[in-house]
Amino acid sequence: MPSNRTPIDSPLATRAVEVPWTTPSAAPVFACLWATGPDPTTDGVLRLMAVRQSADGAWEHFDRYADPFPNRSADLAAASRRTTAEFGVNSEDLDSQPPGHDLWPELREFLGDSIIIVPDRAEFAAWAAHLAASPNLSLPLVGLAETAALLLPGRLATRRGDLAHDLLPADITAERASPRALHPADLQLGLTELLRRFHAGEGTAAVAAHGYRRAWLQLAASDPDAAATLAHTLRLVEHPSSWAGSVTGSLPLGELLEDGTLARGLEISADEGELSWLLEPRWAAEVESWKKLPKLSHKPEGRLPFDAEDLKLLDDIFEVHLPKIFGVPPEIGHRPAQHTVAQETAAVLGRDRDSKRSGVEILLVHAPTGTGKTLAYLIPLLLWSTRHGARTCVATYTRTLQEQAFDSDVPRALQALRRAGLSDDLRVSILKGRENYACWRSTSMQSPDPDAAGEDWLAWTRYLLFCAADTEGDLDRLPETAPIPFADTRSWRNADSGLRRRVRARSGCCRHETDRRTCAAHGARVRAERSHVVITNQAYALTNQEFAHHIVFDECEHLHDQADSVFSHGVTLRELGAVLGRVSGGSGRRRGALDAALKVAHVGGDAYASAEEGVRATESARAALDLLYGEVTRFVAWKKEASRGREDRDTHSLMREFVLSEEGHDLIEARKSLADHLSEVEQSLSALSEHLDELKGRRSAKVRRRLDLARTDLVEIISHISAWIPISEGRISFSTSRYYDAEELPSGDVELVARILLPNEVLGQEYYPNLKTAIFVSATTWLKGGFESARYYLGIDYAELPRPEVEDFLPARVTTFRSPEAFDYSRVIVTAPKDLPHPSRNTAAHLAHIRRYTAYLAERTRGRVLVLFTNSEHVRQVGAELEGFFRARSIPFWYQGMEGASKEELSELFRRTTDSVLLGVDTFWYGADFPGPTLEHLIITKLPFGVPDRYHHAQCAALSKGEHWKKIYMPRALAKFRQGFGRLMRRESDKGVVHILD
Repeated sequence: MPSNRTPIDSPLATRAVEVPWTTPSAAPVFACLWATGPDPTTDGVLRLMAVRQSADGAWEHFDRYADPFPNRSADLAAASRRTTAEFGVNSEDLDSQPPGHDLWPELREFLGDSIIIVPDRAEFAAWAAHLAASPNLSLPLVGLAETAALLLPGRLATRRGDLAHDLLPADITAERASPRALHPADLQLGLTELLRRFHAGEGTAAVAAHGYRRAWLQLAASDPDAAATLAHTLRLVEHPSSWAGSVTGSLPLGELLEDGTLARGLEISADEGELSWLLEPRWAAEVESWKKLPKLSHKPEGRLPFDAEDLKLLDDIFEVHLPKIFGVPPEIGHRPAQHTVAQETAAVLGRDRDSKRSGVEILLVHAPTGTGKTLAYLIPLLLWSTRHGARTCVATYTRTLQEQAFDSDVPRALQALRRAGLSDDLRVSILKGRENYACWRSTSMQSPDPDAAGEDWLAWTRYLLFCAADTEGDLDRLPETAPIPFADTRSWRNADSGLRRRVRARSGCCRHETDRRTCAAHGARVRAERSHVVITNQAYALTNQEFAHHIVFDECEHLHDQADSVFSHGVTLRELGAVLGRVSGGSGRRRGALDAALKVAHVGGDAYASAEEGVRATESARAALDLLYGEVTRFVAWKKEASRGREDRDTHSLMREFVLSEEGHDLIEARKSLADHLSEVEQSLSALSEHLDELKGRRSAKVRRRLDLARTDLVEIISHISAWIPISEGRISFSTSRYYDAEELPSGDVELVARILLPNEVLGQEYYPNLKTAIFVSATTWLKGGFESARYYLGIDYAELPRPEVEDFLPARVTTFRSPEAFDYSRVIVTAPKDLPHPSRNTAAHLAHIRRYTAYLAERTRGRVLVLFTNSEHVRQVGAELEGFFRARSIPFWYQGMEGASKEELSELFRRTTDSVLLGVDTFWYGADFPGPTLEHLIITKLPFGVPDRYHHAQCAALSKGEHWKKIYMPRALAKFRQGFGRLMRRESDKGVVHILD
């Protein structure tokens, strides 16, 4: 155990240790700072506000405006002035005000030594350090956002930009010109509401008291600043009487909160290792109410017309109700293109299904950006499915798009339907793969050891509070960002990611009814089976073909690559070693599952013997992996040498050639040996599972869970190894429909792959024929003057024209519809410079040109630039080279892959900071939404034509080069280009320039 941690022998011993939040401190200060943006290097302060309570209980106010534009160029001043209207401030009134730097000493004196409550701790700290000209400024700050992340982690905590509005009454938020334009009184009301919601959960106060106490005790020794921030927050929770006297003279959110909540929580005698016993996950009760509803049919039979009454209702919704929801008159708000897409969707859903002439009904829709496609298909889906008691499905590209549709478009669709007179019995749910959900059965087995690090205890306690508050147990809603600032964020990331991996639901993890009742994955399935519309992702739809037979594929151009990912196999040598390490002999403080089992099993018992046998088998498997590593290395070297005398197009079959030759004998034997030893390890784990009742001690349940996870991982990698070099009845059985290789990765690792050769063929011949209705929607289905490219790329042509001698299914009936462009693209200038180095022949010169071009342009536009790359390594290289340039010019600059920022955070930063620059790869080609002046210059560094690799050449060999060009290569490139181009125009008022540097 590291010496900087406090050893605690017993959970009960912690109650004798005094913690700082037991006694109240001076009344805190509520402080808000308005600025033209979140970056202190480019944005000026508009307004500084704070309130504090004097000794006699009266509230004292600090409220000063500042000039946000001192000592700035005319261009930068004008750019910054654009955003002052956000706050309802006339920028001309600021000209006579002092700079923010001059006001800081006055505000600092007003703040005193009290705890300072602010909307967002990190943002306020950055501004304070800037105004004080002191990078090491230390203030006792407590952010409302961070408090939510500690007390109510989940959906609320992930909505940092809208957090205060989510906590405040609607009449107050309506008065604010911007979500950032908060008053100190708003913070007080928001904190009050936050604590009310926290106290509403049964057992949450006791869990927080015990768990965060343990975290503080360890952090006090290892990270004093993090411990202090935690203590400041918990003091506010423990003593609300010190701050809850209303700033405005009335408290619209009800009675004052009571002091001593955490102290009373500690009175509940609980071993910290058993804190989960104090709670039941909130989703369990929610699921019980869903179980009372009838399941809906995924495959309803008979004639299922779109009722004439529903068609009339559909027209009313788009002509009258939707415009009113968006607050515009019907004659202005009616969107004919959106309405027509809805009518086409209704027509294909209601088509006569008694026909013997065709199979699946397919609708291929081109819906350009601005059409409003999500509402266009959601509303007819809901009308048709409620009429017939059917379950329909929307399959999006990513889980992020699922959330976006569910949080934004679904509420509007339901509101429109209810305005039109439908009952409240309209059910929509979201469904992801099992591993995205929390498994409560495993939760009780994952408590940290008493002497674990403070980060482990913080992650554990926060996770329990998430389970107590979240209605679905969706781990995507548990923020990855640390709830308090740590000196070393790596310890937090390791604690958080490790816990997430161990508590995720897995296949077959909850077999008994009592376990399924509290399993979030099972609950999600229960909701989905009873929903009229289920929002899922394409990967889930492909792997669960029997779940729904009437599906809308949104952003459908991704379905091809998703099929490749879902139906292919791939595992790296490093992953193989990591799985064996989790079974036995892993590095670090946490050793393998079998090692842990030996510690709690009775020596001489069956469990101990099985564990010992498993350890021996794992060592043999590790030796076999070392042998395989050597043989794979030898094959890679042989492949390089063999490639020298061949055209690139002739190298795709080198893996087959090597394996089937005499030279491949040792590689085959190494693969067989590893597979055999992995099977022995799996058999040992299986034998051990029959003797788990022999495991002793309070840690035995945790060991059982680790063994379950290890066995699941082991079965998965065995399947990958078996697919990589398939052997049937002792003979190599390569499939003509797969591509096999051992591919070197940029990281230096090697991936063993067995990929589906033609994903579009698999979709058209094996997946679509099992559906009843398939609606494909995207802004990229109309390419080169028609739908042919999309038909080929998505495999619709295979479903439409089956080969009778091969396929035993009826031909699909295909309808297409092209919606007109919603935006005026004459507002866009396209420029393609001719003096460019070739991106492939001289990559270094091309990247240097991109760097110079971006710097020159962004310096003159003061930002508002998005740069799209096709290679993540190029993004990191150019981004690192440009950081200093933009820092020196005070232009906010971010790039994908930079340390300390996720792609979701980069999107939010770029969206919120009008004058900034962002460099990104695939994530920002698709689905990123940056409307308005934040994006006026889009740089496409290279046309998104894929680099021909061995997989590409294998596809060409299967199809012919011309057919591959027509059916796969060009449709993929054109769709991606159109998507990237579409990032610029997101509103009718948008305008700008697209720079193509290829």
